[in-house]
Amino acid sequence: MKTLVTILLSIWFISANAQNVEIGQWKDYLPYNKAIALETVDDIVYVATENSLFYLNTSTNSLSRLNKVNGLTDVGISTMKKEPNSETLVVAYKSTVIDLIKKNGSIHTVLDIERENIIGEKAINNISFHEQYAYLSCSFGIIQLNIEREEISNTYYFGNNLSVNDVSIDENFIYAATSNGIYKARLTDNLLDFNNWALVTADINVNDVEYVYQNLYFTTVNSTNIYSLTDTIEIVDSVENLRFIKSENERLFVGARSKLWEINASNNISLIKEHSFLYVITDIITGSDGTYWAADSYRALVQLSNNNVVRHFLPQGPNSNLAYSVTSKDNEVFLSPGGVSIIWNNNNTYEGFYWSDGYEWRHIPYTQLAGARDITTIIKSTNGDLFVGTWNNGVLQLTYDQSIENYTLIKEHNHLTTENGLQTFDYDSSSATYGRIRIKDLVFDDNGYLWTANSLTEKSLAFMTPKGEWQSLKVNSSNISSNHLGDLIIDDNGVKWFIISKGGGIVVYDDNNTPENASDDRDKKLSTSAGNGGLPSNQVFSLALDRDGEVWVGTDKGVAVFYNPENIFDVNEDAQQVLVEAEGYIEPIIANESVTTIAIDGANRKWFGTKSSGVFVYSADGSEQIHHFTTENSPLFSNYINTISINQNSGEVFIATDKGLISYKGGATEGKSQHTQVMVYPNPIRENYFGPIAIKNVVENADVKITDIKGNLIKTFTALGGQAVWDGKNQFGERPSTGVYLVFTTNPSGTETNVAKIAFIR
Repeated sequence: MKTLVTILLSIWFISANAQNVEIGQWKDYLPYNKAIALETVDDIVYVATENSLFYLNTSTNSLSRLNKVNGLTDVGISTMKKEPNSETLVVAYKSTVIDLIKKNGSIHTVLDIERENIIGEKAINNISFHEQYAYLSCSFGIIQLNIEREEISNTYYFGNNLSVNDVSIDENFIYAATSNGIYKARLTDNLLDFNNWALVTADINVNDVEYVYQNLYFTTVNSTNIYSLTDTIEIVDSVENLRFIKSENERLFVGARSKLWEINASNNISLIKEHSFLYVITDIITGSDGTYWAADSYRALVQLSNNNVVRHFLPQGPNSNLAYSVTSKDNEVFLSPGGVSIIWNNNNTYEGFYWSDGYEWRHIPYTQLAGARDITTIIKSTNGDLFVGTWNNGVLQLTYDQSIENYTLIKEHNHLTTENGLQTFDYDSSSATYGRIRIKDLVFDDNGYLWTANSLTEKSLAFMTPKGEWQSLKVNSSNISSNHLGDLIIDDNGVKWFIISKGGGIVVYDDNNTPENASDDRDKKLSTSAGNGGLPSNQVFSLALDRDGEVWVGTDKGVAVFYNPENIFDVNEDAQQVLVEAEGYIEPIIANESVTTIAIDGANRKWFGTKSSGVFVYSADGSEQIHHFTTENSPLFSNYINTISINQNSGEVFIATDKGLISYKGGATEGKSQHTQVMVYPNPIRENYFGPIAIKNVVENADVKITDIKGNLIKTFTALGGQAVWDGKNQFGERPSTGVYLVFTTNPSGTETNVAKIAFIR
């Protein structure tokens, strides 16, 4: 065996967070590393990953993404194959939705399988072709899809709902690899009648089947053997870490962990490529110049050339689609893949966390976080250090190391290092849960104190002083020592609000601006009772403080607001639901939905994430619904929203779903009391641009007037926080003529003004 000696070239294509995405546009932050299938169409190499597609133009070495944001129907791909005659890509999703990507770039979606009422599991395991048909290997049988007519022709159900893992077809027969063996039928027979299918190998769970060299080859689940079938079953060879067999261009390839083999017509196997850089090969295609393209479950797309050069192609992104929590500050984005389960236990996600500086995504594995699993939240301090909440390991502190261009752990804040200032719920050193500290949220106050709610402890509210000293405070209004505790906010009066899990309501705690002195503190438990919170439900999921100082609460029965939180310790200060008129009825907004997260943008608009209805966007007072994003009307990956975080400088809204991270470029940014380097983009406005025009860094809620160079009024409107958005039309809905226009922005009192220029080209 010869080991390939290579020069390794890793090509990372950067998707910059900092680039100017147009207002109202979406952007994906999916992982593209776990490649599962490859195909070529002319000079394009298409790569299917577990989440979406990307493709490489080999003539220009340019890399592009193809996902739900820019054309695909779904996320979560199960397999992809190319129909050889029309060169149509058939993309099958885990949801059983199918996209047919034509050579001209058009996409047709087939929804029939998803909509079909089939008992048991529905899944598409593989795709094969014969004439104008695609044969889909499914968990319940085989589906025949007419590529030309873009419709399902037949469904062949197998007895006892056998799962079909693969299909291979020769001139006369179709072979189905199932969990019970290989079934064979003549193509001219009535395939709808299961009696016409003969079992040729019994009691074998067959994984792959390929017809090549006038012979049938197959592999089985949990075996390293490759078999051939003529009159009898023979073992061709055994390959360690066997992944697949694949017939291409009258050759039979065998993929293993870091090796590519070939079986010839005489059933001899030979190693043709090997490299330690490969992690697990999942698919292979050959180029006309002898180049091999490999799909790898960690490296994405790898090119293995005859001149001993290995090249690696991978779009930038996190390495996981797990998105439990996201925070954004300045140009950085921090993504926590794991956190708390629905019953407030560990998710057991051993992935550490991911972060981006606006240009490149980096990973900090759990092995560099003292083995901490389930990162719940990440915040950045004024000195640049990160504080990381974990669901068992307390609080981790990291600092940026310029030499490695990444953050490194400098301290574990636990009951030992804080001298019990941060309590554990288990002090028994012989216990499996000894020393565990469960932290779901972290918040800095205006004085630089770090606050958290510490689950299952006697002193449930903890803080760290700017000097790094910890202290815990006991809640006296209710015994919450056996409860898990959730999100925490600090209102404009310094009062701490935090959630009690599993229908426990909310605790408010006032330290009287003397955190170290508990003698003058007071606290109160809020519930559905009148005079004690008046919540619509005790099942609280989220809290947010808006720009007017009001506290918004998300429950399993919608949203409620404390309009005067400064009066929370008064007996009559209860939450109110926002009422709106809908079809002649007065009803609360989002009344019967679980609101999992709330975010406030620069214009004080409310972004509500829900468990099953996607994202709602409401005006500052909640009286007007501005947007309702779902998987049906937007590129949103899922209607289950974990967290929403808004970059107040750029207006980008990061949405963590249970299927990955996505963002929407909102029109609002955080405003200031003065103008700061007012920017207009795009500028100039080209004749083929008809999108929104952003006027950034204006004074908060500025009055905006657009005039021509002679002072004639074109349009007036109001900024959304620190950014104004113009639709590029005058007051009559017409596009202005070619020329230079002036943008006047002033604060409501007229004491702070600015003038900018914008050019139209027609």
